[in-house]
Parts: sequence; structure tokens; C-alpha cells
Amino acid sequence: MSQLKILLASRSPRRRELLEQLAIDYETVDVEIDESVKSPIMPEVYVKEMAEKKAIKALSDFDHLITDQRLLLTADTTLSYAGKIIGKPENEAHFIEIMRTLSNKTHTVFSALTLVGKQNGKARFVTMLSESEVTFSVLPETFIQNYWASGEPCDKAGGYAIQGMMAGYIQSISGSYSGIMGLPLFELRKALEEFDYFLMS
Repeated sequence: MSQLKILLASRSPRRRELLEQLAIDYETVDVEIDESVKSPIMPEVYVKEMAEKKAIKALSDFDHLITDQRLLLTADTTLSYAGKIIGKPENEAHFIEIMRTLSNKTHTVFSALTLVGKQNGKARFVTMLSESEVTFSVLPETFIQNYWASGEPCDKAGGYAIQGMMAGYIQSISGSYSGIMGLPLFELRKALEEFDYFLMS
């Protein structure tokens, strides 16, 4: 089997770090899609649709780069509380609203990935989903304000990074730590095996 190469269609430094953790060779490209929620939709359906939409757009832009040896990878992460999708904070007021909602409660993090490869010249899509739960302790108002001022929440689903300054207020997690970061590695390994790529072999 040839050496695995990944074309990562994401600007997320966290997803790059996670690929490096598995010692996977990769390069990155940028893909822009409309991620707005158009109508009521289950968060697990939404996050899979976003990962697949990114893959379709990336495939149309970079089809010539995708082969049976270089696979396209896209991912999307979103939060859900009380059945409602919580995306990236739009501004400070929205961020404060999110933090007050999640304070001292348990929310769900959905992370989906889509892997695309070429087999006999045709694109093959494999999509997988990770579901995790995160429980926050009480978030003090001063922490919320200072956390926003730090700049860390701005580009994060739900307005926080589990591996960042919020870690001191995360009471517990259940599920995939890497999924909460933005790229579930267990599911990635399973998806790679669908294309006959096996880690460390």
C-alpha cells in the first residue's frame, strides 16, 4: 500500500494538530460554504450535512488533486443544548448568551468527518459521526468576560476550546476528546480503513 496522504480542507489549526498526532502526511486547502442553519434540523444531521457539503465543494475545486493515494478530508463540529444547535459566537453579546446557557449544565458536541477517495476514477464518500457530552461547572461572569477578551472563543463551535482556557471549568466529558476538539480520531481511523489504509502498518 502506498503512503497515505491527506488533503485537509480546513483552516483549523486543531485539526492539523490532530492529524500530526497520528503522524499522517497532509496538506491543506481552503473551502468556503454557507454554514447557516436554514430550517429546524437535528444537530447530528446538520453536522454531517456540513461535512459532506464541504467535501462536495472541495472536490469540485480540487478534483485533480484527489487520487486513490491522496484522500480528501473535511470535518464539521457543532454543539447542541436542549435540541438547539449552537454554532460559533457571532459577537460578544452572543458569546455571553451561549456561556450563560451552558454554565453548570451538560451539552452535546457532534463532530462529523467526510473522507473522499478515488476508486476506478470515481469519487467515493465515507462520512462518520462522533457524539460526546461536556459538563461545565458554574462559569463566573468575570471569567466569561475575560475569556472573550482573550480572543480564544471567536472561531470555535460553542465559543470555547476544550484544550484551552476553558479546561479549568470543564467538570466532565463523555465521548471523544478529539471529536470535541474538531476531528474524531477513532472515526477517522475507521474511515481510513474503508479505503484500506491502516495506521502504523
